[in-house]
Amino acid sequence: MAPRAHRTVAVDLDASAKREPRTLNWPWYFLASLGPVAVLVATWVVLAALSSVGWLTSPDVGFGMATRLAGDLFILAHGAPVTLGGQVVSITPLGLSLGIVFLGRPIAQFAARQAAAQVGTSGGNGKVWADPEAVVLRVGSTFTAVYTVGVLAVSAMLGTASVRALFGGLVIGGIMAFWGACRGVDYDPTEAWPPWLRAVPRAMLISGLIVLVAGALALVWALWAGRGRVAEIFNSLDGGVPALVLLIAVHLAYLPNVVLACCSWILGAGVSVGDGSLITVAMTDVGILPAIPIFGIVPDAGPAPSSALWWLAAGVLAGAFAGLAVALARPRARFDQTAIVGGLAGMLAGLLVAVACSMASGGLGTGRLAHVGARMPELLVFAPTILGLSGMVAGLVTGVIRRPRKEPAQDSDAGPEDDPVDSGP
Repeated sequence: MAPRAHRTVAVDLDASAKREPRTLNWPWYFLASLGPVAVLVATWVVLAALSSVGWLTSPDVGFGMATRLAGDLFILAHGAPVTLGGQVVSITPLGLSLGIVFLGRPIAQFAARQAAAQVGTSGGNGKVWADPEAVVLRVGSTFTAVYTVGVLAVSAMLGTASVRALFGGLVIGGIMAFWGACRGVDYDPTEAWPPWLRAVPRAMLISGLIVLVAGALALVWALWAGRGRVAEIFNSLDGGVPALVLLIAVHLAYLPNVVLACCSWILGAGVSVGDGSLITVAMTDVGILPAIPIFGIVPDAGPAPSSALWWLAAGVLAGAFAGLAVALARPRARFDQTAIVGGLAGMLAGLLVAVACSMASGGLGTGRLAHVGARMPELLVFAPTILGLSGMVAGLVTGVIRRPRKEPAQDSDAGPEDDPVDSGP
């Protein structure tokens, strides 16, 4: 069996001919094990500080409850339901989840660089020869395992241990660990794929970003239209500066959830803010809502203006870009093939958006607000259909425009001396 190929992995040693650089030469497994613990502690400290601000607004509540709230919010960020104020809350604050990922990614990146420097062979000039796949697998697996154990330990101490906590720890820990490790050794797991297949993740990413940008624009539009109601609700919650800080923190933690809910709205599936409620681009039907400022963006009940239907074009545009990106990566494909591949790329992008919107949905209790967010399974039908059809049309048009011309036929009157001669390779 031939030996496994290695490639150069850049390790930032700042090599100098005059003096040796000062670097942290800790064992990689020490960094990959201590890093997740540092992320857990840092996250809890930030959440405890915010909980203390909330405790200032309710001094009759013991300080122990404030520290307990920090742990509950940490577990909630991993998708496990917790009890807050006597209500079971299951909607994940994705802003907090993303913050944890971006907090731990640099640590995993540094651990991967240390692992490459320690297990590889020095090649001079600050570079080493190492197997990036092995480095990513070692660092990513260790980091994820330690982080998941830490999440389960916290949930067990709070009495909220569940399968969802285990799954959330694996997902968040795995994303930050393997993303950081790949960045640390400059490793792209798709570089061995065919060019057209490598275009599929890029197409899905571009399509998803278009939907997210459109959802963010829809949120800005809704905030401007409902600014009066938002201000009225905020003024009714007169709690001073501590309450203002806490409200801002809560809204930032749930900002990605609101954006993804707006994505479901612009894709036609609509949003639910309680049992029997319906908010779509065509109409609005809601009942009594809690006094939370963000609910001020909910439009008045009744038919929506016809101009709101233009938001559906965002999904068509996103699917078209997905199909176009994949079709352009297959320059020799026929128009029927580009149509099929473009449709599949748009459908996969739609499924990705639907899964993200589903993760952003949840409950704010067990009563009327048991489900808040994107309407499921409607979105599982609308998103892949809109993006898939537009991606198929974009792939078809691209294939037809780029269709290769036929070779000109040989003249039938040409004699033997005019026949092409095979001159060999």
